[in-house]
Amino acid sequence: MFFKQLNAVWNKELRDALRDKRAMKVAFLPPIYMVVFFALGIGLAIHFQNNEEQDTQLHVAGQDAALTAWLTEKNIHLKPSPDDPYAAVEQGEVDYVLVLEREVATPGSKEPRSATLVYNASNQRVHGPVGQVRQLLYQYNSMEAGINILARGLSPKLINPIRVREANVASEQQMGGLILGGVPLLLLMCAMMGSVGFSADMTAGERERQSLEPLLINPVPSLTLMLGKWLAAVALTLAVVLLCLLLMSIALYFLPFDKMGLRVSVSAGAMLGIFVSLIPIAAIAASLQLLLGIFSRSFKDAQTYMSILIVLPMVPFFLVITNPGIYQPWHLWVPMLGHQTVLRELLLGQGVTPIAFVAFILSALPVTLLGLWLAAKQMRRAKVIYG
Repeated sequence: MFFKQLNAVWNKELRDALRDKRAMKVAFLPPIYMVVFFALGIGLAIHFQNNEEQDTQLHVAGQDAALTAWLTEKNIHLKPSPDDPYAAVEQGEVDYVLVLEREVATPGSKEPRSATLVYNASNQRVHGPVGQVRQLLYQYNSMEAGINILARGLSPKLINPIRVREANVASEQQMGGLILGGVPLLLLMCAMMGSVGFSADMTAGERERQSLEPLLINPVPSLTLMLGKWLAAVALTLAVVLLCLLLMSIALYFLPFDKMGLRVSVSAGAMLGIFVSLIPIAAIAASLQLLLGIFSRSFKDAQTYMSILIVLPMVPFFLVITNPGIYQPWHLWVPMLGHQTVLRELLLGQGVTPIAFVAFILSALPVTLLGLWLAAKQMRRAKVIYG
């Protein structure tokens, strides 16, 4: 009897939701927008980075034939500097200037030449080119020092007693995580907000249309009614999540990550793992949305209150971003906190222990059941029924 009633409520709410064009647009359009904006942002970043690497321009003040010739060999396009390079950079006329000058030499000695790189650190677009020029200056300085030492019959190794090397063992796929840091947040937002329109219509919408009282006249327990509504909301949310994952897979496949020296390849198994990870989030989101909706007087009020839920996945996201090494095993048992790490690992093609999925499900159960119980308890209150 229970399952028959539950199935009847689920079918009724699902049919009503599919007939609601407004709720369908609210649910399925945001994932499309987010994935499109993500793809455009990554594509523009790749385009601008390639253009900067191919055409680095440097304004030079002063004369140093050897250094300027070496910079030209390194594909740095040199331009004349304004008369006052410091004022020009400060006023934004140019982004950065290399000022070359010779120190006042004392008789019989060879003083080092001075090279001053003038830039405004508050200008975000100069950090990449300035870093490239700075690295080239260091290389030229080491090369000149080695030549001077060698001219005096000494080994160039004397000026570098320690040879510092770097070994990056990260694969191209793992390096892709640097650019996919925001994807877990996008997926969590899809799971949290996928059924906002549907949940608002199932609760506050029925109150507004005064159709909640005829529904409660039926000999069906309040918890069964709320479970049926919740199942319909979860099913619709998972449909939104599937659409988001499909669009994200297409975007990751066609974006030219290889131009940045990165490789991003998310397998079908990883996508399945991501989908399974998001099911508990969809369950939590649907229960909280129904709880907020039952307290709302109108559909618009419900949407306003439910929009607060978008903050929930943002808090652990910024916590993980600002503290990359903060991860602890107990984070798996905190909804949305452990998801940030697990979703990122799945996107990078790394393995995830099955205990993570168990922890997601078990940690979501208390929150989901509590939300449904509170919502069912409020459903038959006279204040809710009659407004």
